[in-house]
Amino acid sequence: MESYFDGRAAGYGQLSWHAGYAERLVELAGLTPGMRVLDAATGTGLAALAAARAVGPSGQVVGVDISAGMLREAGRLLAASGLTNVSYVKADATALAGFDDEAFDVVLCCAGTLYLQASAAFAAWHRVLRPGGLVCFSAMRAGFPRAARVFRECARDFGLALTDPMAEVGTEESSRVAVAKAGFVYERAVPDVIALPPRNAADLWRGHMVNPNYFEVASLSPEETAAFEARYRAQVSELSNEPDAFDLPVMYVYARKPGRAGRRDAAART
Repeated sequence: MESYFDGRAAGYGQLSWHAGYAERLVELAGLTPGMRVLDAATGTGLAALAAARAVGPSGQVVGVDISAGMLREAGRLLAASGLTNVSYVKADATALAGFDDEAFDVVLCCAGTLYLQASAAFAAWHRVLRPGGLVCFSAMRAGFPRAARVFRECARDFGLALTDPMAEVGTEESSRVAVAKAGFVYERAVPDVIALPPRNAADLWRGHMVNPNYFEVASLSPEETAAFEARYRAQVSELSNEPDAFDLPVMYVYARKPGRAGRRDAAART
């Protein structure tokens, strides 16, 4: 997983939809000056920077990620931003070893649930949140993007049962259940649709084949892989002609750790 994100780091922050996705998650969280925020699986720090602007100089944002490459890029973007209330730590967002209990007012996670074991992540986030603290994360809807669904469907023809990585939190009901199991009180999910940039069949294929969520594809023989590729590229090329082929339904989920919120409170709002 770490090497996968190290390889993606240089171009990750340049995708305009990533920035808008992160900013919307933070906007809906209703952060206020002085808050202490953890950005879990921060990547290049897009959500961390948005949060830092919201909490102001009296607040503090800590971004964590397992990828040294992502954190180097995050540091570059931070230096360019001029913000002084953000720091980055190389750490596993599903464990948060070294972080004190009840240390944060808010935990953010933008796009990370696609690659995290949600139950472990939620347990760690619950631990580091103060009573009344807010957890907020973005999640793709289960079954999307459509090109990935086609990839999984084609894989079945070659004996592979690839799991939808959003199955655990990719619907309002599943996210409600998952956060409740971790001890949070679910507040709401705000729907949205992200327009992904179009990609050709060859690029989509290469992206899926290195995706750590689909490690099972490495078990295929060269002949099976070639046949799989031909089938996938043919089917996804047909899909690409549809007007909504690259629309990505998402939701922004907000839940709270039980307990008295205290003076500093983040109220999820529109």
